[in-house]
Amino acid sequence: MRVLVCGGGRRLGRAIAEDLGAAGCHVAVSSRHAVEPVGVREGRAAAALVADLADATQALAVVRDAAAALDGLDGVVYAAGGAFTPTDLADITPELVEDALGSVVRGLVFVAQAAQEALSDGGSIVVIGDVAAMRGWPSYLPHSAAKGAQRALVSGLARALAPRLRINAVHPGTVLPPDEAPEDALERIVTRIPLGRIGKPGDVAAAVRYLLTADYVTGAELVVDGGRLAT
Repeated sequence: MRVLVCGGGRRLGRAIAEDLGAAGCHVAVSSRHAVEPVGVREGRAAAALVADLADATQALAVVRDAAAALDGLDGVVYAAGGAFTPTDLADITPELVEDALGSVVRGLVFVAQAAQEALSDGGSIVVIGDVAAMRGWPSYLPHSAAKGAQRALVSGLARALAPRLRINAVHPGTVLPPDEAPEDALERIVTRIPLGRIGKPGDVAAAVRYLLTADYVTGAELVVDGGRLAT
């Protein structure tokens, strides 16, 4: 399988890209800044592309460039994000809102537009959403709103892309918390997670691999949060 991971330069996006490479996929990653290609199995192709997905022209081009680098595309994982900065309502600026909507919403629209032409028959798009799309976080309002808009896009795109292509979403809970997160804050979060632990990148990557290959699933949302939304 030939897969482009948008936002695959760091953190969760990178972990997903590395997981796909280890599983035997040809993998291209895109990020705002130059990064090394992911490690892949012998005989598999890898590419690293630079693109600001908030720019529609670059979002369209990165899909075409990935298809050229991998000699075609079978899947896209959209893990790009922005404006993930804790901010009080009184301190939100137009720039912060634009950053969130640009990379999370506008980028997805134009990546999907390009993918409609570039992906092989039966191809799949997996969007990395966030549980904040379902239960907005007061300290991350632009981020929550942008992820909520992604949910509507996944639903609409599932019909727009069918029957040739599929699109689904994975909504992670707390995975890869910031390094500076206080230990007591993480302990409080764990007490609210029924499965009793912070999520691992592999938990999300496994869900992505499933949705990339689930040929009778589209327009679905898979929550990977240890049961936190259930409480």
